[in-house]
Amino acid sequence: MLKHVAVALISSALAVASASVPAQRGLVRIDATSSESAEASYKAMMRDRSAAEQQKLALAVLVLNMEGVESAREAMDNPELQSPSIGRIKDKVAGMTAKQIIETAARNPSVRIEVSGQ
Repeated sequence: MLKHVAVALISSALAVASASVPAQRGLVRIDATSSESAEASYKAMMRDRSAAEQQKLALAVLVLNMEGVESAREAMDNPELQSPSIGRIKDKVAGMTAKQIIETAARNPSVRIEVSGQ
């Protein structure tokens, strides 16, 4: 009986330890536990990315924030939309990697953003 308890405790400790190991670049996922944790994981996701990759991810977050917005007036009247953030869409992107967020935004038929001349 004591062996079974010891094995269970060791297994639990290993599971916790492996969950706390930092993710490799590109495998950072959005932690949607709170707006603060979503923001922290988004910043970690952006770190060490090229400017082009950062732009793609930032635009994807913008697209997902604008989903369901019917007009410019609605965006102007909604304070949350004046500064779109990962916190606003944290439940939508929970557990996603940067690649998955970009792919999800690309499948959005209602919001298109064009970037020109930099």
